[in-house]
Amino acid sequence: MAAAVILRQYEEMEEEIEEGEIGSHVYERANFLAITQTIIDTMISTPLDHSLANAAYWITIRQEVYYALTRQRAPQIRFGLERCQNASVANTMVIFASEVAKWRWGLKQPQEWEHLRARQQQLHHDYLHELTPILEQNSDRARGNMFPTVWYSFDAQVTAIQHLKLAEMILIAESPYLENARGALHRKAEAQVRNIVLFLCGIASNHPRCQPALVNAVIAITLYGEYFTHQEERDALLGIINRTMELHAWPMRKAYQSLQRQWDMLDNVEI
Repeated sequence: MAAAVILRQYEEMEEEIEEGEIGSHVYERANFLAITQTIIDTMISTPLDHSLANAAYWITIRQEVYYALTRQRAPQIRFGLERCQNASVANTMVIFASEVAKWRWGLKQPQEWEHLRARQQQLHHDYLHELTPILEQNSDRARGNMFPTVWYSFDAQVTAIQHLKLAEMILIAESPYLENARGALHRKAEAQVRNIVLFLCGIASNHPRCQPALVNAVIAITLYGEYFTHQEERDALLGIINRTMELHAWPMRKAYQSLQRQWDMLDNVEI
């Protein structure tokens, strides 16, 4: 199980690298998606009382949520939500983020948005005491700091709040009420989304030892970085992407280029 999780990680990361020949041989990808789905199905039907097995199970789910958000597609794995009823706070938020991703890149039914939005607000209320940071300060833009200062005691709190905020950000940006709304409502939604992106980047900047924190911040940037028009904020967001590449050797080329294209298009539009 652990080996399959690791191999799928490499498999998905290689999609970010240009496909082609390695030497004189054409590299053919194996499909570990089916293998990881088997892991989940097995753990649902016959749970193993083993810490490594449980860790592999939850990492498999987190992987799929990550791939759904970065590839901007609905999750391709069935999770078995009944097994998640007694999950930790962090895993509860990961599962919720998967539900939002499934809605966003699925049918996007308005009535489902209502349910998810109510669920997000309920989760925020129920776990507020567990997700309150030990320190939170606004950004100091006069000193060139675009991100707020946010400190948490444990990595699990970082994972939980970041996934909850990612889900909230998507629900705000993709609200069905924006379709026929006036410009003021659009501007309000965009401002809320920008604040969430900056908040996620602030968390990542203040928790360098929590490796997924930077990756989650990059996900937020790639999803809605186009909402930023001020160059200082854009430079700060690119700094998060560059830092992720430097620290974790994460393939960010496509995300970087896509964001630059979106900004170029926005800057070249005549009003």
